[in-house]
Amino acid sequence: MIGFSLSAQKIRITYETGYGMYSLSNLKDFQESHSSQINELPVSAVVRFPNYINHSATLCIYLDESNLLGINSAYLTSGGRNSLMDYSGEYIFDMILNGFQFGIESEHIRRFKNNFGLHLNFKLGLIKSELKYSESFKIYGVGESSSTDKLSQYDFFLEPNINFSKIIISGLAIKAGLGYNLNTSSFYGGMINWSGLRPKVGINYSF
Repeated sequence: MIGFSLSAQKIRITYETGYGMYSLSNLKDFQESHSSQINELPVSAVVRFPNYINHSATLCIYLDESNLLGINSAYLTSGGRNSLMDYSGEYIFDMILNGFQFGIESEHIRRFKNNFGLHLNFKLGLIKSELKYSESFKIYGVGESSSTDKLSQYDFFLEPNINFSKIIISGLAIKAGLGYNLNTSSFYGGMINWSGLRPKVGINYSF
């Protein structure tokens, strides 16, 4: 027997944070090739676009006690750095990567005793990626120069998820789950590809 009711609850707000496992091999290759072009200097790639924490939020309406439909957004980030420093000067090439994800989602909930739930969730939408990079040379006692630029890329994404939840007080639940985000960049070889696993934890509030 289910120990709670959603008859008076029409809206759900969700916040999630997770660890993004990204397919950024094209960016890593670009970073490596750029370091090899600096006049044969021994420039090192000290940060190589690591997997990193992401954040997301959703707003859903209950179609009935087991099915929801809504909108979602997410923020993703990573970065890279090439550098060389010695007694005569320094060289730094910084790359900051941000992703802004917007879309719709649907969810089906299977409820169990003791306020536990199994959630099958599907997200679909658009992701805007921005790569900002800056390059600077400095020769101590002589001078320095720098330049900046930006690359933008747009892709569609699909993200199925499976989550488990536990209601802790009326309307408030904690959750944990795993998803897989697939970008269209995977199919045409785009520079930026956020595809990968999405382990996550979060909190739901229904009212």
